Amino acid sequence: MHAHSLVRYTAAVAGSVLLLAGCGSSTGSTTAAGGSSGSGGSGAKGTIGVSFDLLNAIRQAEKSAIEKAASSAGYKVVFDVADSDPQKQSSQIQDLIQTRRVSALIVIAQDGQQIASSVSLAKAHKVPFVAIDRAVADQKDITFQITGDPVADGRASAAEFVDAAKSKPLKVLELVGALTDQNAIGRRDGFNQGLNGVADATVVSQVPTDWDPTQALDGASNALQKNPDINAIFIPSDFLLPSVQSALKSAGRLVPVGDPKHVFLVTIDGDQNGCKAMKDKTLDADIATPVDDFGRQAVSAIAAAQAGHAVSPASVQTKGLTLDQAGFAATSAQVWGCAA
Repeated sequence: MHAHSLVRYTAAVAGSVLLLAGCGSSTGSTTAAGGSSGSGGSGAKGTIGVSFDLLNAIRQAEKSAIEKAASSAGYKVVFDVADSDPQKQSSQIQDLIQTRRVSALIVIAQDGQQIASSVSLAKAHKVPFVAIDRAVADQKDITFQITGDPVADGRASAAEFVDAAKSKPLKVLELVGALTDQNAIGRRDGFNQGLNGVADATVVSQVPTDWDPTQALDGASNALQKNPDINAIFIPSDFLLPSVQSALKSAGRLVPVGDPKHVFLVTIDGDQNGCKAMKDKTLDADIATPVDDFGRQAVSAIAAAQAGHAVSPASVQTKGLTLDQAGFAATSAQVWGCAA
């Protein structure tokens, strides 16, 4: 479902995208409160309703990627954010479909199970539904889905620990995201698979965070106190990196690579926090999510569907790019958070 599938998919929609590219207009978007945050383009090809679970650094980048791709293809964009509330997201999507009558939807689901009712509503109104970033449980009625490859990203993270363990044994603190999120589950599973059987990289503590920075801070702080021999931490999202940094700072262990007190750290996402920590040499590696691909392929799928073309493959996963200290200078320009 990777390179060869993407080639077939790109070929299938290329004609539609090329035709649309010459009809670009400036985008318009509205916040959940209804205020204008865009330039109010004409939307010659229609309006794409975008519904996000929340709005943090990576979501801002994903929003920008969608708006850029939509503008190039001649679409207007209206935007809602659900503030991590699946019921609010359901109501907002209902409004996008029935009141604002959008031509298509791009959604990051707060809950991959509960989003099913919104998918059904979109299908009933013949509105293409594209899921990005987070997989939805029931994919039979969606038009297209593009996500990262969380298991592969977890394994890529583990590979960094395995390599580091060649120099000294690692006692690992593993943070886990929300268990309602397939990204969190996949990253956890991939990481654990990657460390399976590696004697010199041992998980000594696993902390649930529910993607809550406060919970991550408390859990990391407690784990460092109970297990002072912890010398490595896996953080499944840069979103939680500031919390871990605070816990390490309080423990007197937020120090650069090369210092004897340095705690080996690997994160996933590639946001501004991760890039700054890479520059400061307090972070050893970051598996960067290709957010530009999400927006580009989501809009291409919508264009293809509206032109009457089958979108194939209907689901795509994209592996993250490993950004480590050795390759930072050469690779950082490809990472969305480093360019921001």
